[in-house]
Amino acid sequence: MRILAVNSGGSSIKYELFEIGEQETSILRGNIKRLYRQDSFLEQMSSSGTLVKNVPNLDHERGLHLMLESLTESGYLKDLTSLDAIGIKLINGGKRVMETRFIDDEVLAALEDLASVTSVHNPPALLAIDIFRRIVPHIPLVGVFETTFHRSIPQAHRVYGLPWSLSTEYGLEKLGFHGNSYRYIAERIAELSPHHKRVVACHLGSGCSVCAIKDGKSFDISSGFTPQSGVIMSTRPGDFDPQVLLYLVEKAGLQLADLNRILTRESGLLGISGVSGEMWELERAAKEGNAQAQLAIDVFVYQVKKYIGGFAALMGGVESLVFTGGIGENDAYIRESICEGLAFLGIEIDPELNAQMVGGKEGKISRSTCEVWVIPTREELMVARETARLIAQKGAERHVLC
Repeated sequence: MRILAVNSGGSSIKYELFEIGEQETSILRGNIKRLYRQDSFLEQMSSSGTLVKNVPNLDHERGLHLMLESLTESGYLKDLTSLDAIGIKLINGGKRVMETRFIDDEVLAALEDLASVTSVHNPPALLAIDIFRRIVPHIPLVGVFETTFHRSIPQAHRVYGLPWSLSTEYGLEKLGFHGNSYRYIAERIAELSPHHKRVVACHLGSGCSVCAIKDGKSFDISSGFTPQSGVIMSTRPGDFDPQVLLYLVEKAGLQLADLNRILTRESGLLGISGVSGEMWELERAAKEGNAQAQLAIDVFVYQVKKYIGGFAALMGGVESLVFTGGIGENDAYIRESICEGLAFLGIEIDPELNAQMVGGKEGKISRSTCEVWVIPTREELMVARETARLIAQKGAERHVLC
């Protein structure tokens, strides 16, 4: 079964072509990076080598079309009609849609309903769905939701302190995100350290979250009803007093559109530093003496560390700490900074092992009672697996009906 997995994120578009059968084979994968920037580019890797295309100022729509062109030009895919299905990572369908399913009008309505409060993710996903529906209308489209993995979070960890009538009417509760990444981490850490049942995983990239995984299931997560809350991110603020928004409406005369722009595009690491939302650029600026860039880094480290400690307390300890995502997988300095001072939890990293673990490498970077791992996430693989499972299930149901 040939599956294309698409992950249209806030600042990038990742995709991977799989052959899924008795074995899972990755045929080709690509990443369109730094969307909405002058230095945006496509990087596509296969057994034939690596293709890099520098295309300035790519947005989501142009990026998706570039992805499709590069796939067919690669020679590995004659045309899109040779696909058995396309799996799309979907972020927020609220409580209406929290499971893997074929993309239909109900799924579209759920995504559109939450597009205004998940504006970094839902609109690009809807755009991708629209493009695929127009280009390959007969290919099944499967939505693999981020929230599915977090359905195991206990109710007491989900509920907000709002009037119960509002919470129930509008589905206001912690939903959790980066679920495909955390599902992969849960499965992988079970292979690497099968006796470790209390895991804290940190998905750190343009979007960030920290997840408590207990007995292989999500037990709590830093993100909430939308991906906005939790740890500070590239251009999103994470947790802060919600009354600040009312104060800004009153004193600065801000409208809803202004607040949404500030919360999604102008806050976070970029907002504090005034330099960039990219961690590598902040570190470079901090080394050159930029105090605001250093402050942004310090805030980031503090917030991640706080969640690690909180989740360790919640689970009665932590046996494995995992770093994943673009920053988590590649930034040894940030990993070391986060782990500093956590020896009381049994967390101590080996500087030499930590420095070696970059560029997609997987491995343990500690020599302490709590194992600290760097595990490159495989979100696209999770999307492809779920897509293949649903397609096979549908085929089996047809067979039974016949």
